[in-house]
Amino acid sequence: MRVVVKYTREERVKYISHLDLMRTMQRAVRRADIPIAYSQGFNPHPVMSFASALPVGVTSDGEYMDMILSESMSLPVLKERLNHALPKGITVCDAMAVDSKAPSLMSLIERADYKVTSIGIDWNKALAAYRETPEIRVEKRGKRAVSTVNLKESVYDIGVDRENQEVLHLSMKIGKKGSLKPDAVVEALLELSDQNIAGSEQRDTRGSLTAIHRIGLYYRRNGEWVTPLLEKKD
Repeated sequence: MRVVVKYTREERVKYISHLDLMRTMQRAVRRADIPIAYSQGFNPHPVMSFASALPVGVTSDGEYMDMILSESMSLPVLKERLNHALPKGITVCDAMAVDSKAPSLMSLIERADYKVTSIGIDWNKALAAYRETPEIRVEKRGKRAVSTVNLKESVYDIGVDRENQEVLHLSMKIGKKGSLKPDAVVEALLELSDQNIAGSEQRDTRGSLTAIHRIGLYYRRNGEWVTPLLEKKD
């Protein structure tokens, strides 16, 4: 049985690394007595994978984990057991059985949507500078080298919230389509508009505070953006 699990990451756990998250999930699965399947070979490990690594310091409403079970089990029971075993700050909110031959989550995901909230930053000024600049070159750090890429090629959409001018909505390419972090966009916007630079959460001398929250992960299915649980994008 193959199951896709949707979970959230809240404030109290936003600074743990992706590796630590993986270890946390593995321990929770064992404590919850989930019949997880194990790989073959000299060093067997739980058959689990994740849709996309969440940058350190970023919270999220929709992260996804894919796992293979050695036997079938009730999804409501799986959800209840995992939530009982997981630390505060990580909550399983849904689960769905999928075809065992379906593509991996990592290969499917193409888009990540974020909400960037900041105090003391003029996002309209930042976006005006962004739109006036044909090409924005930023450094992209890979495993072996550092390259320079055009930031604009990694952004699907960007705009200020109509009701709250302190909120910036950002949709970015992810996975095979691109891999820039959202704070790279934030830093580039503020540098372009000559404003104080803030990362995922950094208070500067003028009191600016920027927080980044991932709203969801999506891929294209029949011409529409959907989540790994086939929920359509609003």
